[in-house]
Amino acid sequence: MKNKKLNIGILFIALTLVLYFTLKDDFNGIIKELSSVNIWIFLMAIMVFLASLLFKSASLKTFICEHNSCYTLKNAYQLTLIGQFLNGITPFQSGGQPFQIYLLKKDGIRISDSTNAMIKDFIAYQSALIMVGVASILLNLKLNLFSNNVYLNGFIFLGFFINLVVMALLLFVVLAKKAGISIANKIVHVIFKFKVIRKFGTTEEKIKESIKNFYKTGASIKGNKKNLIKGIIYNIINLTLLYLVPFVVFKALGVKNINAISSIVATSFVMLISNFIPVPGATGGIEYSFMQFFKGFTGGAVLAGAMLLWRFITYFMAMITGFIALMFKRRVDKDENRIIHWYVSTIY
Repeated sequence: MKNKKLNIGILFIALTLVLYFTLKDDFNGIIKELSSVNIWIFLMAIMVFLASLLFKSASLKTFICEHNSCYTLKNAYQLTLIGQFLNGITPFQSGGQPFQIYLLKKDGIRISDSTNAMIKDFIAYQSALIMVGVASILLNLKLNLFSNNVYLNGFIFLGFFINLVVMALLLFVVLAKKAGISIANKIVHVIFKFKVIRKFGTTEEKIKESIKNFYKTGASIKGNKKNLIKGIIYNIINLTLLYLVPFVVFKALGVKNINAISSIVATSFVMLISNFIPVPGATGGIEYSFMQFFKGFTGGAVLAGAMLLWRFITYFMAMITGFIALMFKRRVDKDENRIIHWYVSTIY
């Protein structure tokens, strides 16, 4: 309960500070820009975001269908929306997958199988994130889109390096022999000697159990590489559409000097930097990164308005629709609603 209150407090303070620093210089100008937005193009931005979730759901469905061939894209989409809600209210987006595994169990899929599917989906997503990140870095070097801020460039490469290390460790655990598992467990033991790590809402035992699950997943990946490739392709499309949302938002505000490539590259960098901000929704850091990378295309009230609209679509709207999807989830009775309340109160 103490951690829950702390995280809610941090999120509230971060949101308050973001709104204050965004609106303080030109409140009337920002409101004017927001009120003059082209509603049809703005709705198109929402549709692009929802389409990105559709491909994210297609990846998830691919791996779940290895264990239940009757699982539909509609079910996977609903599950993805629920994951968006729970990830949005927990640090490091850590709350979605455990509850998604619980919901899959209610749909008749064994916990071991649903865990296997979630791990494969995470590997596919992480692979796609790195591939798009590499493409963005190469495009930036060639086109010289964002090179003026040395500190931001440093954060870009730091974010990319951390994601690369996570992926390398993931593949090491998944594909390694038992000796590799022993090494990974020893590394985790050393890491958890630092008190700050123990404050992130997990335990050494949970991490070691996850490592064991990753190892078990390795054998099934080797036997079905086709599905992994499909999952990576789906997630590349998912991320590309997600990174195009700012482009459409800027068009809704009448900004003409931004193109799709710049939007993809800039948003890719924003996501690389914000992935490891230990605040629910990466609040604070993600807004600052957005403003810094897109200020070369516009500024003032237009930039601030675009950031608020983009954040509404990709964070607040995602959480609202995810919460609604959770409430309308099939076969959620009163007892399960109590489980949901308990889960949300304990994942912090």
